[in-house]
Amino acid sequence: MIAIAGRILRTISLALLFGGSIGIVFAAVILVKAAKQAGIPVEEAAAANAPVFIQFSKVALGAGIGLLLGESLDYAFRRKWTKLTLVQYTSSLLCVASTMIFTFGIVPPMERLLPVIKSDQTAHKVFHELHESSRIVFGGTISLALLSLILPIFGALKTEDTPSESA
Repeated sequence: MIAIAGRILRTISLALLFGGSIGIVFAAVILVKAAKQAGIPVEEAAAANAPVFIQFSKVALGAGIGLLLGESLDYAFRRKWTKLTLVQYTSSLLCVASTMIFTFGIVPPMERLLPVIKSDQTAHKVFHELHESSRIVFGGTISLALLSLILPIFGALKTEDTPSESA
């Protein structure tokens, strides 16, 4: 029963990390594009979207912790290991790491710079560098969450007593 709870927690966490991240990126792209068409500078539109990323970082942190807990429970009760299982664990751990980098390494400095980004050119430059880093980290989170989410289809969650499962 605990192993099943771990799989459920794992799946929900990965769904939040993958789907939530995709949704945030999609919304940001659409909002910046609309602002640009309305004559608002791209930098100003991007800065206006920053609070969404800042708030999502808290959701992502919770999902990352949930993923770590879910995979830990799976690990504790696992009897059979395959190469796909190891790939699943690796992709999940890297996904948690990228989430932590975003939440603790990128978001706090962005949040501190947000109030002065329009008036301070140095702050704007640093904010832009953080934004570019966040794109790479967010892309990694999305890719790793998707990989870990689909691996069970190929047998990564298979144990001695259960056939291949989809979650």
